[in-house]
Amino acid sequence: MSIPAASAARQPTLSPAAWAGKPQACPAWVGFPSLAGLPAGLQWSGRGEVPAIGARVHIYLNGFGPAEVKAYFHAEGFLGVVCAPEVLPAWFQQQCPGVTLGHCFGRELEPYQPTPAPIVGSPEDWIPDYPPEENE
Repeated sequence: MSIPAASAARQPTLSPAAWAGKPQACPAWVGFPSLAGLPAGLQWSGRGEVPAIGARVHIYLNGFGPAEVKAYFHAEGFLGVVCAPEVLPAWFQQQCPGVTLGHCFGRELEPYQPTPAPIVGSPEDWIPDYPPEENE
């Protein structure tokens, strides 16, 4: 069974400066070599600073590991980085043959830290009665 061309994995696109001077025309998911070329007001989902191009990062999502930042991109109001992992997991190589770069948002470059569950009986644990009782 063959994979339709539309659903096949593709290498992320890196564009040098096709929309320089017109940041609002910068398409989503396309890598750009400068933050200056991206639309204003983008959010970085990570806790730290946005890494520079060429910086070494660690992709915690799906266990990718160490990687190098190659470009910036935006999607749905968020800023992200296009990274080249040092070693691609075997499952990824099988799922996306020929793809060597990946899109990562700030939160994916940080270890997962779950928030503690609310204490039973605390105000944060309150669940309203349903259906609500009507006052007479």
